[in-house]
Amino acid sequence: MSQLIIEMDSDEDEALLIQLLPRLNGRLVERKPIPHKEQLKDVLERIIQAGGAGESFGNPSEWQREIRSWDRVLDGREE
Repeated sequence: MSQLIIEMDSDEDEALLIQLLPRLNGRLVERKPIPHKEQLKDVLERIIQAGGAGESFGNPSEWQREIRSWDRVLDGREE
């Protein structure tokens, strides 16, 4: 006896396989639904529908000024 793990992409194919099991002397031992994995295109579409990602990053000029304010003055140079 052996056990197989089979992934089916469509419900129709799964139903057909289950119908064939008795003819092949097989039985369904356990059915585990696989949670839907979000595809990249779905994630990008959701970001676009929310108005894009640009607003969440803020103003790049302000960020650059803040980062440069952390710089120290190098020896031999005036501020």
